[in-house]
Amino acid sequence: MNHRTGPLPVPATATAVAALRRLGFWGSILLPAAYLPVLYGMSGSDRTLALLVLLAVNVVCLIAGHQYQS
Repeated sequence: MNHRTGPLPVPATATAVAALRRLGFWGSILLPAAYLPVLYGMSGSDRTLALLVLLAVNVVCLIAGHQYQS
């Protein structure tokens, strides 16, 4: 008879999903802080492209971190 002591191990996929949710949650909170420096420091089409990329990454972070619970 095999007796285990302690909690059951967490599968690696569950750990990875939890880490991605955490990263997405905090990324969606902290990423908007980069908007103003991008708008101030760039000009023309570079600024537009950088802002669109930041917005797209922020949306991905919002989706990934939507179910995060601390």
